[in-house]
Amino acid sequence: MKILIYFISVIALSIIVFNLTEINFKDFLSNDNLNSGVMILAGFSCLIIMRIMLLNEKIKKIKKK
Repeated sequence: MKILIYFISVIALSIIVFNLTEINFKDFLSNDNLNSGVMILAGFSCLIIMRIMLLNEKIKKIKKK
């Protein structure tokens, strides 16, 4: 399960980095940047969920002992 969590985290990071390169900083508030902004937020939320899942795995490991 850990390998899957790390794999999804790497994909989320790559989505964040890709969409950061797609933002037009000269016209920051344009509608073209809306999709990139939403995808960046989605990538960050995915990273948070994966972190919660890792903590859940650690808690399960501690409870078994």
